[in-house]
Amino acid sequence: MKWGIIGCGNVTEVKSGPAYQQTEGFTVSAVMRRNLDKAKDFANRHQIEKFYNDANQSIN
Repeated sequence: MKWGIIGCGNVTEVKSGPAYQQTEGFTVSAVMRRNLDKAKDFANRHQIEKFYNDANQSIN
């Protein structure tokens, strides 16, 4: 199952993000953060293919 995270700040960095990536059958394929540079940085560091700074784009 593929998932997207809206809001990938400090909590996602240390709590939910690592747990999601270790769960079998659970793939984080996109992240969204209002600051596009920070969304891109998070995505690159966690090998996530897509990143956005608009929640509607992420959802669609």
